[in-house]
Amino acid sequence: MLSRYELARRDRRRSAFGRSRSLQAVSAVAILLLAGCASSANLPPVYHPPRPPTAKAVQDGVRKGAAEVKLTGGLETSAVHHTDHGPGSYLVCLRQRGSSASRYPAYSVFFDDDTYKGVQSSVIHDACEAGSWDTFN
Repeated sequence: MLSRYELARRDRRRSAFGRSRSLQAVSAVAILLLAGCASSANLPPVYHPPRPPTAKAVQDGVRKGAAEVKLTGGLETSAVHHTDHGPGSYLVCLRQRGSSASRYPAYSVFFDDDTYKGVQSSVIHDACEAGSWDTFN
C-alpha cells in the first residue's frame, strides 16, 4: 500500500502533466490562429514598369493637352521619350505651329502606358527646344 506522501506526489505529477497538456493545446490553437492571419489574400499588386504610349494614345493625349492649354491652329510634336520627373513616365513635347515657331512656348504632355497624365509648361530638363519637331495631324 502507498503512503500518503507517495499518493500526494503521484497526484501532483498527474495534475502537472494535465496542465502541461492543456497549455500545449492552447498554444497549438493560438499558433494556428496566428498562422491563418499571416496568410492574407490582400497582397500588394506586382509592379510592372510603365511602357511607352501607343500612337493612338499619343494622338488623344496631345489633343487633350492642346485643349487644356488652349492652343489653336496647327500643332507640332516631338517623339515620345522617357522622363524621370513630372506626373508621368513618358512625355511628348507640344507647341503651336507658326511662321516663327520659336516664339510659341513648348508644353510637355505626360503619359503612363496609354494613360494621359496631364500637360504643363516645358522646362529645360524636358529638352523640348533641343529636339526635332514634326507636324501633328
